Amino acid sequence: MLVLILVLLGAAGVFFLASVTQYSGWFWSHELCQQGAVLCEHPSWILIAAGVAILIEMVRTMAKA
Repeated sequence: MLVLILVLLGAAGVFFLASVTQYSGWFWSHELCQQGAVLCEHPSWILIAAGVAILIEMVRTMAKA
């Protein structure tokens, strides 16, 4: 679960950066925003998914104790 959370946070950072630099001449950000237009327009959705994963992991950890 930790790997999933880290991947989601990394993806959110990449999509935030791509959305900011989409029209600044960076080829990779323009291509990424064409491939994942919804996530480029709303990168905070990935952060919400990471937050849900963190909450699930917290509940699982507290249930073990």
